[in-house]
Parts: sequence; structure tokens; C-alpha cells
Amino acid sequence: MKPGMKIVDVGCGTGDFTRYLANLIPGKCEIIGVDIRATNISTAQKQTKKEGLSGKITFRKGDAYDIPVEDRWADLVCCRTLLMHLTEPLKAVKDMSRVARKGGTVAAFERGRFESFYFYVPNDKRITKLGIKLGGLYVDGVRKLEGKYFDIGNRLPTIFHEAGLREIMAEVQADTYLTSDPRRKLEDVKDELGFNLETFKETKKLDAKAMASGGASRKQIEEYNRWYERWTKSLLDDHQKLRNDTVFSTGGMVLVAGRKQE
Repeated sequence: MKPGMKIVDVGCGTGDFTRYLANLIPGKCEIIGVDIRATNISTAQKQTKKEGLSGKITFRKGDAYDIPVEDRWADLVCCRTLLMHLTEPLKAVKDMSRVARKGGTVAAFERGRFESFYFYVPNDKRITKLGIKLGGLYVDGVRKLEGKYFDIGNRLPTIFHEAGLREIMAEVQADTYLTSDPRRKLEDVKDELGFNLETFKETKKLDAKAMASGGASRKQIEEYNRWYERWTKSLLDDHQKLRNDTVFSTGGMVLVAGRKQE
């Protein structure tokens, strides 16, 4: 990351990652954030102005399969947790490559699936094993129902190669979650838990459908859901318990980058 770079952030949402990139670069740069939702673009523009970054960042409404940026414009074209939601990720990566200049970089940061990553509930082997199992069945179910790979990170090197990119590099980052970690502010942890609980309530029927499609039984899904809701509420109701809880989980994120050759 250096001054003068031209960057496109595809599927930018409300621009959090776009602004993060802008803050990494001292001096001038040009960054275009692209998202399909007009409401996201509006929010992104307001927050970017508030943070004093409008001189570096602009936003455009557009599709990942037809990015509204001219050919060979960018030094870097990137996305974060976008390809996992697409039914044609290769098509999107090919268009990201179109926007990159010769010798430019295309990069994606997406979820993967790894046996070494774990979920652990103290003194409850059954829920521990069930949580790990349902996580995998959910990914399988989404693929069957929607044709999307929520563990697409593992496939990224192949997708990049098929898109014509070369000099492909890959890294794995562990995304850990522990509510009692003292480096995290109590209010931040509470906000995240509250958001997760509301999201869980809103999506649990769809999530259950995906897990069932992946091979989970109704009994397994209901058992885990009861535990999760009870666990989350107990932490929100008792700060002392929250700061001493040792339920631990990790997830794998994959960063892949490739060079445009021509």
C-alpha cells in the first residue's frame, strides 16, 4: 500500500473496509467502493464524509459481475466476504481482473473450512461436537439450496487461476472468539452478542432449513439452538459471567492474491 494507488473495493457494503484501506495509505490515493445496494452506498458516503475521507474515496452502485469501472484502471481490485455469497464467483473474479491494470493485483478475503479450527463448550462434549457438526452441515446445505460456497476460501487459488491470474499467493487467518478476552471492551462484546442474538432470531428458520438440507435432524438443530439462545442471554444478563466465560470458537479466513499478466 503506497501513495498514488488506485483501488476498487467490490461489494463494499457501508464502506468499513474501504475506509480501512484509505487509512493505510499516507498521502493521496483513489479508491472506488462498489455495492449493489443503494442504501449501503448512501450510508457509506455519509460515514466517509464524517471521517474526512471523501478526498480519497468515492462510491458507485454496481454489480460484482459488471463492475462500473473502466478496463485496466486499478492497481488493486479487492473484495471481502463477497464471493461466498455469489453463485458465479469465477465470473466476478474475471471482472475484477478486467478492472486491474497489467501487473496489478486482485485479492479476496473469504471464509474457508479447516479441520484444525474448533468450537469448544466447557464440560459439554455433546454441544461441542454438535456445534462443529452443524457448522459443516450448514455450509453443505447452503451449497445444495443456493449454489453458494460459504467455505469458498479453500477454492480461491483455483478460481483465481481459472480467471487467468498468476503468481497466486495464499494465507490463512484464524478468527477467534472469546467473550472474556480482556483486550475487548465490555460494551463492544455486549453489542456484538446482542446483534448476534437478534440476527439468530431473524434467520434461525432459514438456517435450520440449510442445516436440514445438509443432513441435520430437527432434534439436533433444536438442541443446539436452545443452547445458543440460553448461553447468549445468560452472558447479556450477567456481566460477571460474561467476563469469566470460556466458550471458545475459531473460524478460518483465507486471503488470496494474484497478478494480472496481460
